[in-house]
Amino acid sequence: MTSGATPSATQQLEFLRNMQRLLSEGGFVASYKFALLHALADLAVLRGDDTGASLTLRTQDIAERFVELYWQQARPYHVEGAHEGIVLRQNTGRQAAIINRIERAQATYGGSLYRIRQDKTPWLSLVRSVAATVREMPLWRLQTVGTERLDFLYENTDSGSTIVLKPGVGYCLRAFHELLCSLFRSAWMDYLRRYNKRDLGQTTDLQDFLFGSSRTSLDAYRQILRDVQRGACFYCGSAIGANADVDHYIPWSRCRSDLGHNLVLAHRACNNSKSDHLASECHLEAWVTRNTELRTEMEQRFSDGALLYDLDVSTRIAQWAYSRTEQANGQVWIRPLEFARLSGNWRQLLVA
Repeated sequence: MTSGATPSATQQLEFLRNMQRLLSEGGFVASYKFALLHALADLAVLRGDDTGASLTLRTQDIAERFVELYWQQARPYHVEGAHEGIVLRQNTGRQAAIINRIERAQATYGGSLYRIRQDKTPWLSLVRSVAATVREMPLWRLQTVGTERLDFLYENTDSGSTIVLKPGVGYCLRAFHELLCSLFRSAWMDYLRRYNKRDLGQTTDLQDFLFGSSRTSLDAYRQILRDVQRGACFYCGSAIGANADVDHYIPWSRCRSDLGHNLVLAHRACNNSKSDHLASECHLEAWVTRNTELRTEMEQRFSDGALLYDLDVSTRIAQWAYSRTEQANGQVWIRPLEFARLSGNWRQLLVA
């Protein structure tokens, strides 16, 4: 692909074919490669753009995404009928080293990702150790397909603490993020089922455990959101009762972010109607206003509750999601049974 140029339809199709080859023909002795692919796609959303330019990523950035992806999976999984939970094996041999490190971190910090991230020295130590494993294991082996090296994502230099995504790769990872991450998670789940078959049996809720949003953690945001929204549904503005839902403003299906600013409290009917749609620009304006005017109050309360938040990241995710919807000429949700196209005002709202 030409540097800085948007990939053509043919080049995008070739990218998807290469990704398909990687998933079907690549060697996976641990789940690290699935995590690496997922991390690259997520970082393309958070740090890339739609110009088609190359994108430089540090292994430390990748390692942070690894910790976030594996944090839930390092907890014991409770199979129905079993007396104790089990930590799922992520390796064909001994337990994956990253899981062991995260388990120890969870024991020290009461399972709170927020608390260890606030404790800078232990957090950096964990990230650096994970980054070392990323460099040793999946980073330079990811693009090996059989006896070939299919270097379509980045150049395999076999060493170093940075990679450079080739021109057009970041664009494709952003453009097909939801599709690709769905494929990565499905392949990851199949891998875990294969190597934990005896323990899992006929389990049906594995995907929710591995990749779902933690209901307990979302409930912790409930009272904060109720207070900052003055007891009203974020979408319709009516008084909200006991059955309110904590909703992901940018839908979970599009980008899996439990960061506090991306959450709103809504009537169950409004939440169910909005479902996986983006909300219209009138709701976007309300979301931006709430997060801007009440930023200090919200962040203080998130901090007091040891809850994750990052307004800058939430805003970048929103910019990407609205851009994707506009490019696809997709519809946005206004209220039950009412949808519209984007007018373009979303750009001014998010830039402001």
